[in-house]
Amino acid sequence: MADLGKKYCVNCLADVTNLRLRCTECTDIELCPECFSAGAEIGNHRRWHGYQQVDGGRFSIWGPEAEGGWTSREEQSLLDAIEQYGFGNWEDMAAHVGASRTPQEVMEHYVTMYIHGNLGKACIPDSIPNRVTDHTCPSGGPLSPSLTTPLPPLDISLAEQQQLGYMPLRDDYEIEYDQDAEKLISGLSVNYDDEDVEIELKRAHVDMYVRKLRERQRRKNIARDYNLVPVFLGRDKKDKEKPGGPGLTGGSGSVCGAGVGGAAGAGSATAGGSVAIPSTPKRKITKEEKEQRVRLRALCQFMAHREFEDFFENMHKERTLRAKVRELQRYRRNGITRLKESHEYDAARQKREKRKENKSVLNSKRGSSGGGLGSGIGLGGGVGGVGAGGVLAIENLAGFELLSDREKVLCSSLNLTPARYLTVKTIIIKDHLQKRQGIPAKSRLPSYLDKVLKKRILTFLTESGWISRDAS
Repeated sequence: MADLGKKYCVNCLADVTNLRLRCTECTDIELCPECFSAGAEIGNHRRWHGYQQVDGGRFSIWGPEAEGGWTSREEQSLLDAIEQYGFGNWEDMAAHVGASRTPQEVMEHYVTMYIHGNLGKACIPDSIPNRVTDHTCPSGGPLSPSLTTPLPPLDISLAEQQQLGYMPLRDDYEIEYDQDAEKLISGLSVNYDDEDVEIELKRAHVDMYVRKLRERQRRKNIARDYNLVPVFLGRDKKDKEKPGGPGLTGGSGSVCGAGVGGAAGAGSATAGGSVAIPSTPKRKITKEEKEQRVRLRALCQFMAHREFEDFFENMHKERTLRAKVRELQRYRRNGITRLKESHEYDAARQKREKRKENKSVLNSKRGSSGGGLGSGIGLGGGVGGVGAGGVLAIENLAGFELLSDREKVLCSSLNLTPARYLTVKTIIIKDHLQKRQGIPAKSRLPSYLDKVLKKRILTFLTESGWISRDAS
């Protein structure tokens, strides 16, 4: 009677009660897994026919050599339990598998078969990368203690605390930025019968409140970064009056204080900190730079104090470089290509400017005595007519009619009399002709002609075709 419920393979007559494969096209054809894998054919049954797996849930998927005799139903319950309760909850997993399995058996079977067994070796890599990120690192992570730790209270006296309405234990003020921000959430309540629109509206109120709190804290941080509390209390003026007092660097505290205070309102404009800015020796701030700081003080709320100072230092460097570039371009226009020549040019230019100033003073004295336009001293001690502006007027001097239009412009720009220009021109052309004939010629240029004027005249004569470029 015990054998009535058993099933047997039609090919090898093996017991297939626990697991068998039934043909879906032939009747009463049930094979064991070994005969099915070998492709057994009996009667009209062919190996390519469709099949259906039939099991009683009592066979072992790991084979008879596996310890404990775990059936397929228990294996399925174990996998469902590990997904539901998680790795390590062996008591709950054992209760889910069945009363026949203890928590120790469940743990040993799972670790042996699914982790250290062939299935674990095939699915679990040898080296598992560490995907855990430490969000509590002190370098500024989302959960860094440096971001959650409140700032230290301000170092101010009791009278100053009362003046500011400051509460040091809470680091708050009696009047904060957007004092009525709490009204957004003070009347909110979550009810079980709220509709989706009402829930979203309440979430929007909470989000608005959080944004206002962030803006309040941002303004406090700005005021503390720029050290605005001493500015509000007048400490910076007292420190500047004291010999060797710290003061604010470059006067940026008062300028930025005006910008941030105007943006933050009554409460947060004075919500600065006691963090003193180290006083380092710096250059003197000009009046134009102070005015520029006032115009750009609105940028203080978007930049840290150090960034703000670096920004103005870089602007000062830019102005210095632009002035240097203009100076180099002026040297190039005057034919100077080397730095050592620029010193000689600057010395000669200063001499010329000094002569012009002396001429202007002399003309003003003669004009006051009724002399009008008088005679002046030309370049190198020559005598010629001088105009009211100190520029040499050559149209009334000897040799003016011998000059071309370009030469007249050249003499006027060089402040050189026509007679002296013609002398220099004659000497240069004569030396050039002697060199072309192979006769050595020594320079006999007058002493009043400096190197800059000589170079300008040589360049002009070369461009005009009087001498060749090799000779120049």
